[in-house]
Amino acid sequence: MIDADSSNMCYDFLCCFQKRKRSDLSNRRVELRYFSIALVPVFIFGLHELIHHHLIATDLNVPLEILNDENTWLEAVGRLRFLAASWFFASLAVLAVALLIRNLTRPMARDTRIAAIATVLAIFMLAVVPTIQQYVTSTTPRIYHQVGKAVFETALSRGTLPGCLEPDDYWLLGTCGEIPVFTMFMRVLDIINALAGLAVGALIVGMILCLATGNHESVEETAAELARGLHQMRQQLYLSSLVLTFGMFFASSWMYWPLPLISETEKAAYNSLITASALFTGTYFCLLMLSFYLPVALILDSRVKNLTRVVSQVEMNKKGFDIEDWKASRGLKEGVGEVLRTGFAIVAPILASFAGGIAPLAV
Repeated sequence: MIDADSSNMCYDFLCCFQKRKRSDLSNRRVELRYFSIALVPVFIFGLHELIHHHLIATDLNVPLEILNDENTWLEAVGRLRFLAASWFFASLAVLAVALLIRNLTRPMARDTRIAAIATVLAIFMLAVVPTIQQYVTSTTPRIYHQVGKAVFETALSRGTLPGCLEPDDYWLLGTCGEIPVFTMFMRVLDIINALAGLAVGALIVGMILCLATGNHESVEETAAELARGLHQMRQQLYLSSLVLTFGMFFASSWMYWPLPLISETEKAAYNSLITASALFTGTYFCLLMLSFYLPVALILDSRVKNLTRVVSQVEMNKKGFDIEDWKASRGLKEGVGEVLRTGFAIVAPILASFAGGIAPLAV
């Protein structure tokens, strides 16, 4: 039997242990300088906007004669693909934001939480700036201009929306406009752009939070923390690749929207234009993902090397000690080579598919 004094001692020990654990968790922080990693994807974004506004032709003289006047109902094919891609991508964007919120609600240092939230909001505001500019200045080129403005608008004008009998009629997202299906496209595109800004911000900050550290007194605790960081980094990488893949599915869905209405004699030529545009967009997305994954991966790899160097110096006189076995047993086996292979192995098939054309969407 356990007497009252022993019970009280056990209870006090448990309380102290729990308090220490909560204190250790609340001391977990990311050095504020690491949030500057977000400047790398911001630079990629800025470079993409610069290229898009100065080097991408938006005044393509694609003749309307390439549109087939028969089977105008084929516009519904592109619309259904676009709505399906929008729905799925929006769900993934919400998932990325929800996972970040879950991470931010866990115990961590106050300055780290504030910096994380501020970074997400800054990236979101940066992402919606082009959309705001398009509403303020009507002459600002729209993204669909790169695949032929007149052809795109005319192809979408072949379709109708239920409930949109007059341009001033109201439907789910506002007034119908002169071209109801085109109005739907622009409104949904604006919503997806806003969600994409939130999702990218959440993915970037989620990756940076993998660098969180606490106050550890032993090598084993430090090794366990590094293993958790590497595990979280891989989860963020897989989620980023999922968002990237279906972000490309969304982008290609609206690019291929007019294709079923193109005449057979011109379809191959127009398809080559869409594929090239999709490849440029895919390259941008892949570089964006690698821009915040690689710095975090390299920093964690450097921490693993520093820790193994310390362990090697301490254990070097022990017979039969193998540092590689020690790393493997603690989940620290990955090196910089593996980090690079993982990142490029994820983005390579996406770029390769767009470089060769997308058969399922090009039908």
